[in-house]
Amino acid sequence: MKNMNKEQGFTLIEMIGVLAVIAILVALLLPKVFEIMAESRANALVAAVRTYETAVVDYYSDLSTLLPLDAGGTPTAEATGNSTEATSLGARLTLDVNDALNTGANSWVRFRGPYLAKFITNVPPGLGTQVFMPTSSTPVAYAAAADASNIGWDLNNDGGSDIPSNSNVVYVYFTGISDADFDKVDAILDPGIGTTTAERVVRGRAKYDAATDQMMIYLNHG
Repeated sequence: MKNMNKEQGFTLIEMIGVLAVIAILVALLLPKVFEIMAESRANALVAAVRTYETAVVDYYSDLSTLLPLDAGGTPTAEATGNSTEATSLGARLTLDVNDALNTGANSWVRFRGPYLAKFITNVPPGLGTQVFMPTSSTPVAYAAAADASNIGWDLNNDGGSDIPSNSNVVYVYFTGISDADFDKVDAILDPGIGTTTAERVVRGRAKYDAATDQMMIYLNHG
């Protein structure tokens, strides 16, 4: 009988040993799981940005402007980029061609939307807490130093803005982005651009302001 009882299951010491091994494996694997999840979210953000870029190009092809149309069909800069603003570009890109707002007057005649299936400021794709799509007609002067927050992008990795003065510029910016989040996105969008951290955060399509946890990504200008 004693022998039978011994064969019925693990002893307490054996159970403790098994649990200890499991705990060690979890401790080793959990950081890797979180890393994979973070990389997946970064890829989702980049995929969305590329979709935004395509939508902006299609919109420009039809209307010959990067600015959102106002109710009368006149292209008008809208600086907030908040999708809750009906006159924002993000909202206009998702507007159906048959929407009542499309009166067929002025530039509305050439509108062929929707150009984008979804753009919701409070639901950013992948990373961050919010996403905005502003339009601006006042970029910094061409060749002026591009920094983490000004409307100018160093696209050719020489330190100066490559956006001509008086251009209309469309970009997206994400709030609530950590240094690690930016590094992952930057590695996808801007591989090989910038050799130091100081250069990487201001050069290429993606810029990052550590003081505000904000990442700005260039879409187009014209």
